[in-house]
Amino acid sequence: MVNNEPGKEINLIAEDGRGKLYESNGFLIPVLTGSPKEMGAQYGALMVEHMQKAYDVLIEPGHKKGMITDADARKWTERAYSSCSTRDRLFYDGVVEGSGWPLDKVGMLDQLMEFGIYQSNIHSFAGCTSILSWGSHSADGGMYIGRNMDWSPAFNTFPTVLTVRRPTDGSYKYATTGWPGMYCAFTALNEQGAYLDVHDGTSMGGSVTYIERPSSLNVISDLLCEAASFSGLVTRLNGLATSTSTILTLGDETTGGAMECSSLAGNRLRKADGDSLTVVNTFLDPDWGLGKRETVSNSLRRYANMTARLAENQGKVNAQVVRSLMDLTLFNADGTFAEQGGATKPTKQDADLTNYQTVVDVKRREMWMKIPSPTAFADWTHFDLKELWG
Repeated sequence: MVNNEPGKEINLIAEDGRGKLYESNGFLIPVLTGSPKEMGAQYGALMVEHMQKAYDVLIEPGHKKGMITDADARKWTERAYSSCSTRDRLFYDGVVEGSGWPLDKVGMLDQLMEFGIYQSNIHSFAGCTSILSWGSHSADGGMYIGRNMDWSPAFNTFPTVLTVRRPTDGSYKYATTGWPGMYCAFTALNEQGAYLDVHDGTSMGGSVTYIERPSSLNVISDLLCEAASFSGLVTRLNGLATSTSTILTLGDETTGGAMECSSLAGNRLRKADGDSLTVVNTFLDPDWGLGKRETVSNSLRRYANMTARLAENQGKVNAQVVRSLMDLTLFNADGTFAEQGGATKPTKQDADLTNYQTVVDVKRREMWMKIPSPTAFADWTHFDLKELWG
C-alpha cells in the first residue's frame, strides 16, 4: 500500500494479527480490522510505545505533582467505561489486552480532555478553525473541508495519528486524526461520507463538565460508527445532552453545518448562509440570543479572515485551494495580524498553536494532513481512505 504522492510512501512498520501500523512523513497510521475488542487489542499492541510517550508528557507530570491522582484515574475511567457503548467498552478491553496497561491508565489518557476542563488545568478557549465549501461554492459541487486543530505545543512532542477502523460488526468504517491513546473522533470521516470535527466551545457554552453524563468523547465516536449523513448526525445530536461544551463541524457530500453544544443549555444547529461555512470557537447562531464573543485565541478574527477568503474563492474551491487557504497564517513573523490573513498559527503567538491540519475531499474519500509547527514540521501528506479501508 503506497501513497500516490512520490516521495511520501506509506511504510508498513509493524503488524499484530489483522492490525497493521504504517508510517508516512512522520504520521502514524494504525489500520485496525475485526471486532471492537480485536481492534482495541491491535491498537494497544501496535501503539503502546507511542501511548507511553503521550502519557509521559500529558499525564505523568501531573501525577507526580498530585494534580492527577490514582483516585482520579479510577473515577474518570469508571465514568467512561460504565456509561459508554458496548462497542467502546470492548475496545477499551482490547487496548488493555494488547498494551498490557491497566484499565485506569488507558482510560485516564483517553479522557484527559474532559478531565482537564473539569479541573480547569488544561487551557480551554483553544483556537481551532474549520472551513467548508460545497455545491455552488466549490469548483465541482463536491464537499471540501479544511480543519486546524489548535492546542498546546505539548501535542507536537509525540506523533500525530490517523487511526483507521475496519469493523466487522456492521458498524461503519471510519478514520480519525488525533494522538496516541486518545480515541475521540477529533477529526473524522466515515465510509458513508459523514464528517465530524470537534472544537472547544467552553468560551460560550460554559466551562462545566457533567461527570454524571456519558463522556461526549465516547458518544461522538459512536456517531461516526452509526450515522450515514449530515442529517443523521444532526438528528442524533439533537437528542444528546453533552457532558462538555463543544462546537462540532458536520458535513457530508452535499451539505454542512455546525452544532453548537452547551453543557448548560443544550444544542443548536448553525446552518450555512449559502454553500460555505466557517467554524471557530464562538457560538454564532443568533438563536442563542448571545453577543458574539472574542476569545484569547482570536476566534472572531479567524472567523472574519476565513469567511473572507472563502468568499474570494467562490466557485473555485477544490482540495488544492483549501490547502492553500489553510496555509495562510493569522500572524506575521513580528506578531502583528497578517493582512489578508488566515487562521494558522505555526508558532504560539496567542493562546495556542496549530498542532495539525487536515483537508478532506468528502466525495473522493481523500484526506491530506500537515503539521505546520517548525519544531515538528510535516508538509501536506495525502491519504486515500478508500484504499486504507480496503
